[in-house]
Amino acid sequence: MIYRVFIVHGILAVLKIVYTLLNITDLSTEEAQYWVWSKNLDIGYYSKPPLIAYMNFISTSIFGDTELGVRINAIFIGFAIGILVFVFVREIFKDEKLAFFSSVLITAVPAFQVGSYIFLTDSPLAFFWILTIYLFYRAVNEKKPVLWVLTGVSAGLGFLSKFLIVLFLPPALLFLYLFKREIFRERWFYFSVLIASLFTVPVIIWNFQHDFVTFKHVFNLGEAKKEISLSKSAEYIGNYIASQIGLNSVFLFPFFFYAVYRGFKERKNFRIFYLWIFPVFIFLVFLYIARKKNVEANWPAFGYATLYILTAYYIYMKKWFKGFIFAFVLSIWSIFTLFYPFYLDKIGLGKIYPPKVDPLHRLVGWEGLGKKVSEVVKDLKTDKYFVFSESYHIASELWFYMEGNPRTYCVVINRRMNQFDLWPGIEQFEGKGYTGIYVSRWGLPKKIRDSFRKVKAHYRYDIIYRGWKYRTINIYVLEDLIKLKQDRFRSY
Repeated sequence: MIYRVFIVHGILAVLKIVYTLLNITDLSTEEAQYWVWSKNLDIGYYSKPPLIAYMNFISTSIFGDTELGVRINAIFIGFAIGILVFVFVREIFKDEKLAFFSSVLITAVPAFQVGSYIFLTDSPLAFFWILTIYLFYRAVNEKKPVLWVLTGVSAGLGFLSKFLIVLFLPPALLFLYLFKREIFRERWFYFSVLIASLFTVPVIIWNFQHDFVTFKHVFNLGEAKKEISLSKSAEYIGNYIASQIGLNSVFLFPFFFYAVYRGFKERKNFRIFYLWIFPVFIFLVFLYIARKKNVEANWPAFGYATLYILTAYYIYMKKWFKGFIFAFVLSIWSIFTLFYPFYLDKIGLGKIYPPKVDPLHRLVGWEGLGKKVSEVVKDLKTDKYFVFSESYHIASELWFYMEGNPRTYCVVINRRMNQFDLWPGIEQFEGKGYTGIYVSRWGLPKKIRDSFRKVKAHYRYDIIYRGWKYRTINIYVLEDLIKLKQDRFRSY
């Protein structure tokens, strides 16, 4: 049966590779940033652990500094998750047909398809999350030292993917307390925790060397507003719930909801509880945060894998295949529309899914902007120049898409700190006759204008998506950097 899983997820992987090669979208700004990190390898970074940079370094060494060189990581991870789901379900329920069905079900989940195409830290986190859950389950039941070691390694690699892997521990401990208390007397359990802890050392060392900026950043992201109105809180919670329904498929939501309800009813079954507790805990953690601040849709997405398995289990056991197939087809159609909305324009139905609400508009225009700025550079006819922005999003995209991948810079103008601030800045060019090319969504700030002797030229680049002018980018050519003037960081 497993060969069928290889075929299904192999076909999906090939389709995503072809889609990438068709150059329909550019890298997202976060993907570009993580690629930039791979050009500056370190044991830690400002906002995230280093594993994504290492993966990008390896993949682009093989496939080049291309979209495929970056996204092949996510595509491979999606393929691996599909196989892992099959293996896990076969282990826990001893039923290959159910295992295959579970592996197929996840293909209709938008969160899975997006996460296995766009390469963000959520992709490796999702893989190591489900791998750790699988290995932990086997270690608890088989009590083999090698499984405890592998569990620790998997959790450690999850930490190097994204810090949210630490949320594995509370539901895992609750499961042990309720069903497997004897594990607390097992020394290999604690050895596994020790192994996982060792993977935190590089990040801690790096932060010790950099004034613990990662901790300040994470605290700043998680810090909620002290005073917030009831209506605003309700808005945040409503947006959070709606985003999770959309991310996991509106059409499959009734099945997911039933699985949560039924799983609670059958919580005395240790297998059911084990699958149920992880996604419920993750959802509730971010629901709590959503009381006082906006929660990004992707933040909890890594934690739902066992919900998909539990849902597949109930559909399979109750033989709800007719209803599921209908919802499955609609969900696949919605994913196709998400990846290729242009067919709606061709058949005159573009208004039902306008470009303003189409998230792909954020993934276009960057390659064109890179070409435009490269043309501006060629017109300078000098090597004494640098390209910079106040936005790490723009600076990262230009580093990736400009001809020759020149280093770019990010100045502090009304923004929080970012990774660029930990690398050499444009101060190194002061008083040496360098020309600066400033690229921004906004106008030219007075502090930047006053840092140079002269504004030589101003260009505009329009990003057009599905006939809609999404954004205008300003490009300023500034002669002779005298002394850089910039703001202080607004926050971390």
